[in-house]
Amino acid sequence: MNRRSSFFRRQPSVSSTSAKADAPTNGHAASNGTVTDSSTSANANHAAATVKLLQGIRDQLSKGVSAINTSAVSAVADAIRHREAIDDRKLALEHGITVVSKIPENWELATTMQNKIIELFYNDLAHPHATNIGNQYAWRAADGSNNNVQVPSMGQAHTPYARSVQQSHPLPKKDLPDASLIFDALLKREGFTQHPAGLSSLMFSFAALVIHSIFRTSHKDVNINDTSSYVDLSPLYGVDQKEQDTVRNRALGLGLLHPDVFAEDRLLLLPPAVCVLLVLFSRNHNYIAQRIYEINERGNYKDPKDLTEKERAAQDEELFQTARLVNCGWFGSVVFSDYFSSILGLVREGSHWSLNPFGEFRQEDHDLFARGQGNVCSVEVGSQLRSLLLPLTPCQQFNCLYRWHATTSEADEQWVSKVFEQIFHGKSPEEVTPKDFQAAAIEVAAKRPDVEHWTFGNIERQPDGSFKDEDLAKILKNATESPAAAFGARGTPASMRLHEMMGIEQNRRWGVCSLNDFRRYLGLKRMLHFANLAHPVESSIAYSSFLEWNPREEIAEAAEKLYGNIEYLELYVGLQAEETKPVVEGAGLCPGYTISRAILADAIALTRGDRYFTYDYTPFNLTSWGFADCQREPHAYGFGSTLGRLFQRTLPNSFTEDSTYAFFPLLTPSTMKTNLTKLHRLNEYDMTRPADQKPVQVVRDYATVVEILKSVKFSSPYATRAAKIIKGSGFFIVDSEEKRKELYTKLFASPDLLNKTATFFHETTKRLISSASFKLVGGKTAIVDIVRDVLKLVPAYWAADIAGIELKTKDNHDGDLTPLELYTMLSEIYEFVFLDTEKAKIKVVEPKVRQHVEKLLHHIGDPRVSFAENVVSLFKNKKTGQSDLLKRLRELGRSSELPNMVLAVMVGATAEISLNLTNLVNAYLGSEHEQKIRSSADISGFVRESVRLDPPFEGVHRVATSEATVGGTTFSKGSRVFVDIAAVSVDAACCANPTSVDPTRKTEVYLHGDGSFKSFGDEFNVKILSEVLKAVFSYKNVARAPGQSGVLKRFVDTSRLDLRFAYMDAASKYTTPFPSSMSIQYDA
Repeated sequence: MNRRSSFFRRQPSVSSTSAKADAPTNGHAASNGTVTDSSTSANANHAAATVKLLQGIRDQLSKGVSAINTSAVSAVADAIRHREAIDDRKLALEHGITVVSKIPENWELATTMQNKIIELFYNDLAHPHATNIGNQYAWRAADGSNNNVQVPSMGQAHTPYARSVQQSHPLPKKDLPDASLIFDALLKREGFTQHPAGLSSLMFSFAALVIHSIFRTSHKDVNINDTSSYVDLSPLYGVDQKEQDTVRNRALGLGLLHPDVFAEDRLLLLPPAVCVLLVLFSRNHNYIAQRIYEINERGNYKDPKDLTEKERAAQDEELFQTARLVNCGWFGSVVFSDYFSSILGLVREGSHWSLNPFGEFRQEDHDLFARGQGNVCSVEVGSQLRSLLLPLTPCQQFNCLYRWHATTSEADEQWVSKVFEQIFHGKSPEEVTPKDFQAAAIEVAAKRPDVEHWTFGNIERQPDGSFKDEDLAKILKNATESPAAAFGARGTPASMRLHEMMGIEQNRRWGVCSLNDFRRYLGLKRMLHFANLAHPVESSIAYSSFLEWNPREEIAEAAEKLYGNIEYLELYVGLQAEETKPVVEGAGLCPGYTISRAILADAIALTRGDRYFTYDYTPFNLTSWGFADCQREPHAYGFGSTLGRLFQRTLPNSFTEDSTYAFFPLLTPSTMKTNLTKLHRLNEYDMTRPADQKPVQVVRDYATVVEILKSVKFSSPYATRAAKIIKGSGFFIVDSEEKRKELYTKLFASPDLLNKTATFFHETTKRLISSASFKLVGGKTAIVDIVRDVLKLVPAYWAADIAGIELKTKDNHDGDLTPLELYTMLSEIYEFVFLDTEKAKIKVVEPKVRQHVEKLLHHIGDPRVSFAENVVSLFKNKKTGQSDLLKRLRELGRSSELPNMVLAVMVGATAEISLNLTNLVNAYLGSEHEQKIRSSADISGFVRESVRLDPPFEGVHRVATSEATVGGTTFSKGSRVFVDIAAVSVDAACCANPTSVDPTRKTEVYLHGDGSFKSFGDEFNVKILSEVLKAVFSYKNVARAPGQSGVLKRFVDTSRLDLRFAYMDAASKYTTPFPSSMSIQYDA
């Protein structure tokens, strides 16, 4: 309820009521499958009614009416206050202010209305301000300070814990049961019970990362939290500047971490999967920093070798801090995708929905709902134990709410017990004392090396400091297969005995509240049953008996004998031994009821309260690419999995593109098999444990490359990928070289056909330049985006003409596709078949590309109808020579293959030719060769040199079909090989002066991949490329447009073997193999 003046409460109206009755519920799908906002029609009606009402009030005032109806005044206020209900173009606000201005000044209402308007406008903005400008506030401080700019120490590391709940009942230590009795009676594991929802051990390894990010009790002062109260990946980056400096590799000036390092020593004695997950985030940081440096969005990064020491340090700092922001965004996305989906049981339902607590919204009274105001962990929700001097105690750091030792898997229990024996030299858990902990701490600390040499899980580092991918992946796969245990009483492993006892004692020293106090604080209700009532009623009274807390008689009886009164049941014990939630819709974690409710509240508070997840979570601070990269993708494979993306990025050879081990690692494979079977989606995923693939072998020796390209012992892998989206035969551009040669010789050998095609490209280029240009003031200079509006589209027009697809243009509104839509479809098909699509996105892209293929084949023609019946209607333009091309296709005698053959021509001729055209214009526009090109009739040598020096892609993939030794290197059967054509084409072994343009070189020196040159031949490609370049250079004083507009913005993406250069898409969010923009100018 709004406790402010009722003057500003929303008033009911006929229009809004009726609209609600007719509209779908807000945020739900309408009958047509689209998501609708139920308030839209209500808002429109309300706005119109409001304006009419305000005008009526103005008329009354102008006639000298001495009183205004109270409800009318309230409606005026409502119209002003609730922006969602007003169309500002109808000037309702202005009408409202006019009404107020007409009220006689001596009326009390005049003062009231004026004050309310001032209050309204003042509260439109946040007070005080949420953030400041500058790197000091844009970047996370190493110790978490400055999150709240008004109270910089809020949530800072090395500051005290908070207290959230008032203790209402005395819990004197002398009257409470001994901690050892509590453990032995209520907590000690009787036997392993598998988690009822099928959560895996890895689920709780990830939970450990979240918990250790926000809780680290000081061993010097247990009231102090030595880490920040924010989900900022402090286990990776450190809790302060001193720790952060140990993991950073500042010398390179690239913002990197040392290979596979992390700062948190507590994790080393936890089950190794926890450390593996942190290593993956460490790798992700370096990946992000490298991409940000390569993309260089603002053009301010330089090769560190060209910088002074001070400049290099400044660049390193900016890259590191920006990468950390993005990586923390990734961490948050994992929390609200895989982690929360498992907690809420959404994966089981096949749902991709999740909470999004970060956004801005207004409350019913129009005030902004609080966010980004900081956070401080409390002893109730964060009462961590870091006893004595042991920074490495296994599982000792969990707090009241997050002490989840009962979920320890059998494998992890064995592992912890083994470590326990090693540290305490064979003593049993019952024998170990706090003094033993202190002695062990000193011993362990003395043996620990620096962070760059830390190891865990019996795996070793390689000479470069990194771990082997297969070692890390093995630990993850094992943890995924290992079922977690169920929450509940008598579920904690015996090896945790002293940890739990010390936790209980520490909570007593802190004066932590009882379980009932905590439940009252959360507003949790229970059901009361009365004999004279047919139905139970809700009450805010907390638990009244131990049986109500836990219906298991032996647990309730033991607790009652220990505590006597339910009001004295300690929070620490009460949370762990409470009755657990059953597996129902909306429940996947299934802890005790109180924990289940509290962790959701805690998660929202932690993240919504973090300024770096709210006000400063911006494309400017994270870069456009970084901001997009760390977003959760709801429709990503695996029901919106983010962990799957992380696994595929950081362990690229360890998981298949459709593996449940990658996309559902927080549930066991057997559980996912059951879930996917119920969802009828089992066929979409690979259930088997993925084997590790050997890395791709890269070949950059000229002679070896030439031999591999010719050898029959190496096959192209592209036919396999094409078969996933194209049924039947005829898609010849992925066939063997012999078949392709046969086809392109028959298709493109005619000089007449070649000349007509070249003319088509020349004329279409000039037509597009003319239609897409605009003039500057004065009309003497014209500008055109030569890439976006011309070079991308010219091949698409030719492809449409071949296929008989009618293009939708400004002169033809009845076409099937726009030129850009056709280009996009063909380029996405090309990318899927020939390029290295990001593995985590393959199964998302595949159905989309398959739809492209089906749609295009539909336009090309039904294969059941003879080609002769279709050719007249499909291929209209007889002037371009395309009918001759199709006549040749028909003469091949493969009518059933015709649609796929036409599609092959379209795919092979569009994306790659477009990119070659872009590189060609970029290479020679404004170059020393431009004049020679303008004056020469034959520029084929310049075209070939452009393709050699600036090829569309770096090279091609091959697979060894049998063991082969080439150039002194032996390739085993099945070896994946990448042939780097671009690198060897500028090698001295290729030709003399390999980096210079020499249009007189013999054609034998040129090497080509599997695209348009291989499919359609050298003569065809060179001819059409030449004609387009001539068309562009035919304009007077053609030159690059001023500044950045005339620059082809591209960068080297070192994460992609196949790309010569990468580009940003038109929205500057994602990398793409294809350019989006470059403008030129010419005399109009």
